[in-house]
Amino acid sequence: MRPLTAVVACWLSMTLVAVVSAQVPDIITGPRPQARVIDETGTLSADERATIERLAISIRDTTKADLVVVVIPTTAGESPRRFATDLFNRWQLGNAARNDGLLLFVALADRKSEIILGDGLDTPATRAAAQRIMDGTMIPHFRAGRPGRAILDGATRSVTDIVGASAEVPAAGDISPVPAAIGGELVERRPEPILEPLLDGAGPTATPPANEAIPEATLPAVPWTQPPIVYREPRATSDPFGALWLLGGGTAAGVGGIAAVRSLYRYRRRGCPHCGTAMILLAEGEDDTRLERGERLEENLGSVDYDVWTCPVCPGVEKVRWGALFTRYAKCPRCRVVTKSQTISRLRAPTQFSEGLERIDERCLHCGWEKASERTIPRLPEPTSSSVDWSSGSSSGGFSSSGGGFSSSSSGGSSSGGGASGSW
Repeated sequence: MRPLTAVVACWLSMTLVAVVSAQVPDIITGPRPQARVIDETGTLSADERATIERLAISIRDTTKADLVVVVIPTTAGESPRRFATDLFNRWQLGNAARNDGLLLFVALADRKSEIILGDGLDTPATRAAAQRIMDGTMIPHFRAGRPGRAILDGATRSVTDIVGASAEVPAAGDISPVPAAIGGELVERRPEPILEPLLDGAGPTATPPANEAIPEATLPAVPWTQPPIVYREPRATSDPFGALWLLGGGTAAGVGGIAAVRSLYRYRRRGCPHCGTAMILLAEGEDDTRLERGERLEENLGSVDYDVWTCPVCPGVEKVRWGALFTRYAKCPRCRVVTKSQTISRLRAPTQFSEGLERIDERCLHCGWEKASERTIPRLPEPTSSSVDWSSGSSSGGFSSSGGGFSSSSSGGSSSGGGASGSW
């Protein structure tokens, strides 16, 4: 691939970023809708959406908790946790006194999911339960290509493990029959009356003559039954996965171009620096005898690849080092070999009122060098500092507030951003 092709591929990938960074749906930037399930991607089937709706209504009637599920394509570059928290406070989920709102938020094209807890539900135990639901229930379904199942099971587990309510929902049989659609018009079907047989007042029914047809009233009546109700899923207005495929194709083309140019340069004809004879590249495995222990370990880990060129005439040997384009290993500060691994463990999640803490464990697989350190995680920003202007649907200063609160006359709940995050 020529360098010009790689430049064009990179330009295409940057252009497609603008396609993915679309504006958030208008229903999200407006006031809270009546529905408890807002799916702007067409991910949920009709049955899944109806089940979650009945579940939310059921726990609202029994525990007063307020469950809302939101699925959108993208947050348009915003942090998913901040975006979901701002949405929670904008819609003021839950009750102001109990703060018992619960938001299950999914940005499908961003491959991000959030569980946001109202301050009344936010405890260390419920945060741990929310993270277990995210890591053990939702993320595996998302990675397996079952987003609808991930959202449904996540909502069900949130009700049982966080709210502490029963996940049983009312049966759908109480729903009134839906009129049948005939020729584009709604026509109400009514059962036809069952006609009783005509009886002779003097006794048994008289037998009609052989040449006379039996009256229709004497035929056995078939009771009318309601035809089955068929729900059709509305056609999705957007296809976030299509944009992702295009973006991935452009990025892959750019990376492929770089790799092609690198390969041509790597395997070009080499002359011996001593006698000028064309050198021979040793096959993989044959060059291990010319490599040191750390270099062989780098090759086994895939962090570095070595080419060993030998001269067929003189003892000339040339060893060329090629670092991997993508690797999770880094150079060890002691032995300078690319065999250092790093593990990050979160010890305390950040909130809007306190910083978080995480532990970093580093270890070299070659020389055994180890180091453990801790670093703080900045506090979550206040909702008033959001870059999403909900009143206009564009990027600006955030919510308008007075005295530190949201400008709203309703008495809904609020959240400080506690909950769980996940990505796949």
